[in-house]
Amino acid sequence: MNSPPATGVPAVSAAPATPEFRPGPMSEPMDFSRHPLCALGVASALGIVHGATGTAAAPARMMEADLLAALRRGGLLVRWRDAVAGGPLLTPSAAATLPDLLEDLARATERTLAAGERPLVLGGDHSIAAGTWRGVARWCRRQGTEAGLIWVDAHLDAHTPATTPSGNCHGMPLAALLGEGGGAWAGHAGAVLDPRRVCVVGAHSFEAAESALLARHGVRVFALEEVRRRGLAEVWAEALAIAGTPFGVSLDLDVLDSALAPAVSTPAGPGLAPAELVAVWRGLLRRPDLLGLEIVEYHPGRDRDGATLAAVEALLDAASRQVSE
Repeated sequence: MNSPPATGVPAVSAAPATPEFRPGPMSEPMDFSRHPLCALGVASALGIVHGATGTAAAPARMMEADLLAALRRGGLLVRWRDAVAGGPLLTPSAAATLPDLLEDLARATERTLAAGERPLVLGGDHSIAAGTWRGVARWCRRQGTEAGLIWVDAHLDAHTPATTPSGNCHGMPLAALLGEGGGAWAGHAGAVLDPRRVCVVGAHSFEAAESALLARHGVRVFALEEVRRRGLAEVWAEALAIAGTPFGVSLDLDVLDSALAPAVSTPAGPGLAPAELVAVWRGLLRRPDLLGLEIVEYHPGRDRDGATLAAVEALLDAASRQVSE
């Protein structure tokens, strides 16, 4: 995710070599489809310094619209995080930094899994992914396993502080999760994902530095052109095979065609039709190996006709259904 170039990006010294990710031994597979969902709203736009910051209002709008009803209609158990745990929304204070928020979120996703629930993280800008999946990785490592990740996005989000043209951290989370440049803004360093089990689907707006970083790590990128050529169903099947078991999905809504779902912080023009993604998401949350889902970058202030929120609802409805329905 990239915004118009900005000046004043802090100078970054040469980063040390990225620690090699060392996966632990696989434990007996768990059936995550039996785990209730716990929705974690992250009311933050801290990852956007230059550009639209309306994503901070997204979780509250989703609560107001009772978005989780789509999951209940599909027969899934789901709740918002209760007040005892700090309330349904993670809302940074005026003095909070992005590293503070990311650590709070990492703890929340880790605790959610430890309590026998699956995190449904609703943002917020995409920088929060550096917290979401770090917490998931911590829990997985305690179980002797690791998580794959399917990153669905019009952008690669693989900049570092040294390469970003905008200075916006919502263009850096995937690089941070791979151990690149994360210590400069995310409050941590080191890889938490095995790049062999990470792939990006739908990207078409990115810089050469991002593409080079992901190629260096061996991350598979299914660019929009390839999706158009092969069809999303075929690409999605390959993405699932790459992510392996267990896995999570991080969806940036800007992967959707801007003419059909315009209410995002960084519109990227022509992209996937919501109906295309709905088709491959049917039964996603019924899969025994899906341990978490993240949906980010909804900008309610731009959703004048409600089309983008309706697309999110349709995706959740499809994800909650049995494949045979």
